[in-house]
Amino acid sequence: MERSLLKFLFSSWAISRLLLLAPLLLQPLPQALNRWDVVHYLALAQHGAQGNLQAFFPLWPALIAWLFSATATISSNGFLWAGFGLANFAFLIALGLMHQQALRLWGDRAARWTVLLACFNPLSLFAAIPYTEALYLLLTAAALSQTVAPLLQGVAAGLAAATRPTGVLLLPGFLLQRRWAAAALTGLGLGAVLLLGLRSSGDPFAFLHAQQSGWGHQPGLNLSGLPRWQRLFSQILLGGQNTEAGQLVDFVFPVLMLSCALLAIAAWRLNQNRPNSALILGGISLMGAWLLAGSPFLNGAMAIASAALLLWGWARLPLEHRCFALASIAAYLLKQNTISFERHLYATVPLLLLLGLWASLHPRWAKLLLGFGSLLCLVFGLRFASGGWVG
Repeated sequence: MERSLLKFLFSSWAISRLLLLAPLLLQPLPQALNRWDVVHYLALAQHGAQGNLQAFFPLWPALIAWLFSATATISSNGFLWAGFGLANFAFLIALGLMHQQALRLWGDRAARWTVLLACFNPLSLFAAIPYTEALYLLLTAAALSQTVAPLLQGVAAGLAAATRPTGVLLLPGFLLQRRWAAAALTGLGLGAVLLLGLRSSGDPFAFLHAQQSGWGHQPGLNLSGLPRWQRLFSQILLGGQNTEAGQLVDFVFPVLMLSCALLAIAAWRLNQNRPNSALILGGISLMGAWLLAGSPFLNGAMAIASAALLLWGWARLPLEHRCFALASIAAYLLKQNTISFERHLYATVPLLLLLGLWASLHPRWAKLLLGFGSLLCLVFGLRFASGGWVG
């Protein structure tokens, strides 16, 4: 790998991590990292899968526990530092693998935009803290990479299936390609999770039942989450106050949101003949919608944009990428709630690759998205450091 490319990868990674994590320097470290699901991963690493913690797939906490296997106990601080270091290292390697894939498929411009928009994305916060996103990105990028040996692709896919439930969705692409060894290794990863559940609780589907009892999710894919999606888009279009009241009590919010939508339509219509005006209107529309609706807008925009991006780039992707992206989007849309939906979509490698391709073809709009993402990186970092909810 050329020195200039290494410099680009490292600088993109480092600057974006600085934007996201600099506010944490005002908090006591590493305990400031110990929030949300990190608390559960720490408990899993220290005590193993018990009760409702079986809802989490085991590879990430097991990897941390393995690092401490030579010591008698896993301290809270040790886990947090190890998880922090591993997550950031895994994300850096994942960026290199995604750059290689985009370079082989579409050239240097698409590859560089893939890295930039993966880094300067506020949801990459979850690849900078002891969450599964970075490891999952690394493993799925390796499983889909044409520069990785076939056997190692299968091993990576199996490990991905032991990291998150959607890792097994690599399987359809392997089967359609008649890559039997990779498919078997992918299934082996899920099989290991089932065996672990059988060994620890006598229930091979303990992870599904723990999700139901601990988080109120119905096992499997179903439409029970539709009311939450209805609520999400009501918050975007009508506002939180109107959604909570069940009637129109705040007339200002929907009028302002309609204005943002009209600005977006005007930007689209002007894009060919008056690109500068279109860019300004598009930026105002994007910023206005976010300021009005906040996190619900980002969640809804991620859902719509991901589906549109896959439809736009369908013929440009290899078969395995298409299958994995389509199955992942379908699985996330059929979740029983919208919490964490956006970060799961972010950690879908084919979508990040397509985003880089789109950006290389529309650099003016890509720069707007890059600037908006950088701003949100700082906002998300401040929220995380202050203990607020992100996502």
